[in-house]
Amino acid sequence: MKRFAVALFIVFVLSASLRAEVIDRVIAVVNGRAITLSELKERKAPLVKQVSEIYSGAEREKRLADMEKKVMDSLVEDLLLETEAEKSGVKASERDIDDAVEDVKKQNSLNDETLKDALKREGLTYEMYRAQIKRQIEKSRMIGQQVRAKVTVTDRDLIEYYERNKRLFLKDEEVNVSHILFLVPEKAPDAEVEKIRKQASDVLDAAKRGKDFPELAQKYSQDASGKQGGSLGFFKKGQLLPSFEGAAFSLKKGEISDVVRTEYGFHIIKVDDVKEAAPEPFESVKEKIRSTVTSEMMEQRYKEWMEELKKSAVIEIRL
Repeated sequence: MKRFAVALFIVFVLSASLRAEVIDRVIAVVNGRAITLSELKERKAPLVKQVSEIYSGAEREKRLADMEKKVMDSLVEDLLLETEAEKSGVKASERDIDDAVEDVKKQNSLNDETLKDALKREGLTYEMYRAQIKRQIEKSRMIGQQVRAKVTVTDRDLIEYYERNKRLFLKDEEVNVSHILFLVPEKAPDAEVEKIRKQASDVLDAAKRGKDFPELAQKYSQDASGKQGGSLGFFKKGQLLPSFEGAAFSLKKGEISDVVRTEYGFHIIKVDDVKEAAPEPFESVKEKIRSTVTSEMMEQRYKEWMEELKKSAVIEIRL
């Protein structure tokens, strides 16, 4: 009986050991440094959750496979960055780490105790967290040396981007409108509604015969804008009631609409001016373009640099 119990214990220990090996086995080696299965699982966990909430079936499996490949690539690149930082003598000092920790605490309204509590919930010690920050600082500096410092954006680059992408900088068409409003009370009987419509039609006839529109608005409009001759100012699409907007944007400068019904009553609309859709001037979007172009060039430079590092590295993927 005792021998049976010992045998069971041995089997249990061996199976537990095998499970531990499977859970945390080495799945890649980069220049002699290992990447474990647990690292991959930890890095991809939030992404798996996101993909699983959005997709299902075959599409979910495809997305998960693509995502796992990208996460694996990022783990490999992290090791390559760490190696390059060491070779180049890039180091984060204790003061650098202290400053970074203080920034995190300040941004998240934490003190030493609450930060350590938060780290504990994530399965990290304070020392492990500082080691992570040290690596992040060193990798960031390495990228600064090899990517940011080697990207130069000229005015010619900015102008060429602007010319290629003018559609991205289109200002929406705008109309400057005036109106005369004839209010229709809620639940008004049909006879009253028709009477108000008839009054609006008579005023419309006067406007189309050339009667001064601001004067008509001051005399007949039941909107506060009537005191200013019915002027409402400039509007883009999406800022007006649908039927009002449809009429306003179908008119040319100086034209007057037919009687238009909205939830408020009847309107006579006049377009006083039109600003056609057109690209914003280059100078007004220059800095926005600079930011976009700089990001694109840095991304391209990073990819090229990573390809160079991968070609000269010894990388073994065991997945």
